Amino acid sequence: MKVQRVEPIRNQVAQLLRTAISDLQFKPGQVLVERELCEMTGASRPSVREALRQLESEGLVTSKTGKGTVVSSMTPVEAAQVCQIRAVLEGLAGRLFTENATVEQRAELVDVVNRFEAELDNPDRLMGIKNEFYRVLLEGSGNELAAQMTVTLQRRSSLLRATSLMVPGRPKQTVKELRAILAAIKKNDADKVEQLCRDHVNNIYAAAIERLPDPVSG
Repeated sequence: MKVQRVEPIRNQVAQLLRTAISDLQFKPGQVLVERELCEMTGASRPSVREALRQLESEGLVTSKTGKGTVVSSMTPVEAAQVCQIRAVLEGLAGRLFTENATVEQRAELVDVVNRFEAELDNPDRLMGIKNEFYRVLLEGSGNELAAQMTVTLQRRSSLLRATSLMVPGRPKQTVKELRAILAAIKKNDADKVEQLCRDHVNNIYAAAIERLPDPVSG
């Protein structure tokens, strides 16, 4: 006889907002109006405020005097720093996936890459499928801390990632890079997988950095 523990509303709101930021429903520089967030989520203003404080601690939003809470944007220097750390973490995730992933997880990763390639003509779907690739990779790595850190950095760099996929020719190149990672995983070459994952992050940065749009003005 145990009580049913329901996740606090503020945590549910925070997750909804994280997803909206990651999917670029809320863009960098956009002002987040508490009243509108309450209407969108059905949550109370105190719950929304607590959720925003949580997201601020994660670096996803920023409180600005006289303006309110805005979705955090990135300078080129910040983008480079985030990508440097992402390259290390995702390289580690690739190595650990190669060493620890189950047969089922390996097959799921292949399936995700196949779906990504099948949707090359539907750019609006590519970001979501790419998120699935990382979900499987991180789960298969078996390192929860590295997974949490990687997901946080990926949310911070959502605009960079989305911009990369909009660069002409980049989605097809992404498929080639992901298939190279899969081939190295199949050979159980953890060193190669780690390097390919690092290269993939650096290629995302190189493709997108000069094409990043200006933050939304509030």
